[in-house]
Amino acid sequence: MDFRISNTISEKKVKWILAIAGIVLMFYGFMFSRVVSNIGFVLIGVYTLFHFENIKWLFRDKWMITFILIAMVPLISDIWYEGIHFYEHRGIMKFLLVLFPCFVFAFKPDQKTISIINYLFIATMLFCTVYSLMLYFTNFNAVNEEYKTSKVMEVLSYRDHIRISWAIVISCFLAGYEWARETIKYKKILIFIYITFQIGFLHMLGAKTGLISLYFGTLILILYAFWGYKKWSFLLLIPILAIMPFFAYKTIPSLRQRINFVKYDFQHYSKGEYRAGLSDAVRFYSLKAGKDIISEHVLFGVGFSRLQAETESWYKRHMPEMTPENYFLPSSELVIYWASGGVFGLLVFLCHIILPFFKTYLIRNKLFIAFFLPAICSFAYETHLEGQLPLFIYGFFTAWFWYLSYQNHFLDGN
Repeated sequence: MDFRISNTISEKKVKWILAIAGIVLMFYGFMFSRVVSNIGFVLIGVYTLFHFENIKWLFRDKWMITFILIAMVPLISDIWYEGIHFYEHRGIMKFLLVLFPCFVFAFKPDQKTISIINYLFIATMLFCTVYSLMLYFTNFNAVNEEYKTSKVMEVLSYRDHIRISWAIVISCFLAGYEWARETIKYKKILIFIYITFQIGFLHMLGAKTGLISLYFGTLILILYAFWGYKKWSFLLLIPILAIMPFFAYKTIPSLRQRINFVKYDFQHYSKGEYRAGLSDAVRFYSLKAGKDIISEHVLFGVGFSRLQAETESWYKRHMPEMTPENYFLPSSELVIYWASGGVFGLLVFLCHIILPFFKTYLIRNKLFIAFFLPAICSFAYETHLEGQLPLFIYGFFTAWFWYLSYQNHFLDGN
C-alpha cells in the first residue's frame, strides 16, 4: 500500500516537473529561441494529453469553442487553397491557441505553483529589461539619436519591442497580483520597486502598444478599485494618471524623441505623403490595403495563405514607391480575419473577443479585464496571432488570466 502511494506521489511530481519545464522553456524561448519555444510547446502538449480526461468539460465551454474556431478557420482555408502544401502556412501554428487553455486547466496549479510561475515570468522580464538598459546606457547618445527615426533601444525576443513591452505590462499585473496576496512587508516593497522600475523602463522604451496597455489596464484597475466608494480617491488618481505621460515626456529623452517622431510620421502619411523610414506610415498603408481587399472579397475573403500575395499586389499597384521589405500584412488582426476568412472569419473573431463579457466571473475579475480589454482593443492595430512568439504571449496569458479568474470564483469558494 505504501509502495503504491509512493508511486502515485512520484508520478505526480514527475508530471509537475514536466509542466514547469515546459513553461520555463516557453519563457526562455520567448527571449531567445523559437526552437526552444517549440520544445516547451511539445512538453506542455504531452502533459495535456496525460490529463485530457480532466478537461473534456472545457470543450463544452462556449468561449473555448471560439479558441478552436479561431484556429480552425485559417487551417481549413490553407487546406482549401493550398491542398497538400497547407503545412507551409500558419494554420497549424494557430492551434497553439487551443493548446494553452487546455494545458493551463489540465495543470490546474495550486496557489503556490501559481506564484512560482508568476515569479518566473517576472524574473524573465526583469532580465529582458536589465539587458536592454545595459546596452542603452553603454551607448546612450547614439541610441537617443536613433530614437529620432523609427528605431528604439535593443530588446530581446528577436528585437520585437512591441511584444516585449506588452509582456512587461503583463508582468506588472502579475506582480500586482502577488503584491495583493503577500503578507511579508519587505517582499511587498520589493514587488512595488519592481513595478515602478518596469513602468519607468516602458516610458524609456517608448513602445506604443506597451504604454497604451499600461495606461488602459491601470485605468481599469483604478475603476474596479474605487468605483462605488472612496470617490475622492478615484477623482484624485485619474489626474495623476493623466499627468504621468506629460511628466515622462519632459524628463525622459528617448520617450520625447519617440513621440516627436510619431508626430512627424503622422504629419506625412495623414497627407498621403510617403517617405522611406516612416514606421506608422507602413501600418497606415497596410490597413488601406486590407480595407481594399475586404471591399473586393467581402463575403468569402481571399484565403489566409493568399493574403500576403494579395497585399503585395496592392502595394505594387497603389504604392510603387514602397520597397518590398515594407510589404506587410494589414496591421490589424480583425482586418486579417475578415480579409482572409470573409464574413465568417470576422464573426468567429468577434465572438472570441465578445463572449468573455457574458461570463460573470470574468467581468468581475479586475485583473482579467485589465489584461484582456487592452489586448482585444490592440487587435485593431496589431497582429498578435501571426507569429509564434506573439501568439504565445496572447494565447498563454489569456488562458492564464482565465484560469486565475476561474480559480478565484469556483475553486476558492468565492
